[in-house]
Amino acid sequence: MVDETADELIQNCITATREGADFPTVWQTLLRGHSLVAGPPIQSIESGRVCLKIPLIDNQWFVFDSTSKEFVLRRR
Repeated sequence: MVDETADELIQNCITATREGADFPTVWQTLLRGHSLVAGPPIQSIESGRVCLKIPLIDNQWFVFDSTSKEFVLRRR
């Protein structure tokens, strides 16, 4: 059973990065092993920017933009 929603989880990720956590730290402490996360990050390029896409079990993605260091939630 999933207790935390995708919106709540991404807010935790956003808060962590604003407080200085880098992506590997957010991955290890918040995302890896979380019941909403369906697999490891997938590197991609969007509009010339390197992004890490994290698949979720509900057909959504967390996308981390490595340039802006921000997370967004997207539908597949």
